[in-house]
Amino acid sequence: MGFKGTPNLSGRKVGSKNRVSSKVKGMIAEIVDGESQTFKQRLENLSDKDYCHIYIQLMKFVIPTMKSVDVPIIKNEFPFQKVEIEII
Repeated sequence: MGFKGTPNLSGRKVGSKNRVSSKVKGMIAEIVDGESQTFKQRLENLSDKDYCHIYIQLMKFVIPTMKSVDVPIIKNEFPFQKVEIEII
């Protein structure tokens, strides 16, 4: 089954937003904003272990996560085994 119709070769404009996702994000923001006081109260009732676990999980939304970087191992960076410095 192939594509029928005229293809849109120019695509969506740069920076344009999806209407559905912006509506959903707005609804979620309203729910989170309305439940913030209840969330804080429930956090106070958690054990220390659970509180720390939730706190660390929430930090992932605020602090960007670091990505691991593969660094090549350089052997014999200096071609000399021994370096002598003469002070004159």
